[in-house]
Amino acid sequence: MNSDHQEASSSKPAVLPFASIIIPTFNGGSRLEAVLKSCLMIKGVAIEILLIDDGSTDGTPERIKIKFPSVKQHRLLRNSGSGSIGRNVGLTQASGRYVKFLDHDDLIQPRGFKVECQEALRSDADIVMSRWGVARIDENGCFLSEERRIFSPPDPSRLIEAILLGEPTPYTAAALYKRSFLGGEQWDEAATMIDDFDWFCRLAIKGGDVRRVDSLSYFWCLHPASIQGRSHQDASIYQKLTFARYRTYGKIEKSLQSSGKLTTLRRQLLAQKYYSFLRCLARYDAKRCWQALTKINRLDQAFCVDASFEPNARAVGLIHAVGLPTFLIGYGVCQRFSDAALSLGEAVRTIRSPVRRPAIQARDKE
Repeated sequence: MNSDHQEASSSKPAVLPFASIIIPTFNGGSRLEAVLKSCLMIKGVAIEILLIDDGSTDGTPERIKIKFPSVKQHRLLRNSGSGSIGRNVGLTQASGRYVKFLDHDDLIQPRGFKVECQEALRSDADIVMSRWGVARIDENGCFLSEERRIFSPPDPSRLIEAILLGEPTPYTAAALYKRSFLGGEQWDEAATMIDDFDWFCRLAIKGGDVRRVDSLSYFWCLHPASIQGRSHQDASIYQKLTFARYRTYGKIEKSLQSSGKLTTLRRQLLAQKYYSFLRCLARYDAKRCWQALTKINRLDQAFCVDASFEPNARAVGLIHAVGLPTFLIGYGVCQRFSDAALSLGEAVRTIRSPVRRPAIQARDKE
């Protein structure tokens, strides 16, 4: 056994569960407890809850053992820094016919999960997709407002096309996977962002019997401690997410090519998807920008920017007037100049801001 792993002692259940719920965690605190409570509300389905503790330092294993004795724990002695490693460890421990992955700040919807399992039992599907929600929560896992967004998975018959069009596809916990269908597939342990998107895309391309149900399976919860929860406030996170998506679509292209599934339509959709990354790449990484342009030309030699996928009419006009490469050079230069000007302005404001000096008290004359 790897020295970085320490298994909690627990006896194997007499009856194998229908579904294994795998939850990686690191210092999950009260949010983790809220997730576990939502899982334990599931009725009518035999489940096992596998908690993969990624070297928590807040006493999580001891606290969970006392409060949730039915939860099976597996501990990594050192923090790996990757939720994907925890999910892969969970896959090696799972005994359920199906598996579902949760983050330690998600909230499962018990009735929706039961509907997923009923469909899986009825159809013996390889993947069952469901609706999912996005909401903001506080430290205790309670919704901060009534403003919640609900998403529906695409039609299974056009799943790959939906991915290439950038339509919403199931997040981490919005799908139930047959364990035998995975066939050794593992989460990308090098990925630190959108690893769930990468995972789902690989399995969608693999094929299999994919079903969808009209039930809400879980809420993906945003909060100040989560990467996505801070993305609207931190431009660098948005930049990193864009780069991560660009890399993932590169993997999708290779997978479609190697499996013989890169049809003419999909080549055109991939070219349009690469185009959507160009301005961000031109602003922050000129080398990748030209790589993306090369990919576009290779995929679709007749590629032409139009209003069907470029909503900015002024950009369409400029691209038609000067050409896409020249437009991107100009755009990148302008954006970098603007970024530099903003940084300079911030520095000047910092220098000019008055510095409060502590008052010097005169000593009493002797």
